Amino acid sequence: MAAAGADLLLQVQLAAERAGQDDPAGCCSAAVARVPELSEQLVLLAVAADRRAGASWAEIGAHLGLSAEAARGRFARRARPSPWVRQRGERGAPA
Repeated sequence: MAAAGADLLLQVQLAAERAGQDDPAGCCSAAVARVPELSEQLVLLAVAADRRAGASWAEIGAHLGLSAEAARGRFARRARPSPWVRQRGERGAPA
């Protein structure tokens, strides 16, 4: 999770450094245009990880500036872990 966030930040920093160089006009805009989408995906991954770790919707909501109900409504269906990902404690799952 931290690596994904660091990678996103690095992409934005590299795009900003390219600004004003010999890159075609609009290159920087195109490079950062996906930032909102990528950050939303990162939040979804974080919420799913927090839920797997046992965090309540109230705890998650508090960290996101939302009520428990708002957090649940926004993320409950979207933050479900993949059925292909083993949960902690399942046979063969990472400890």
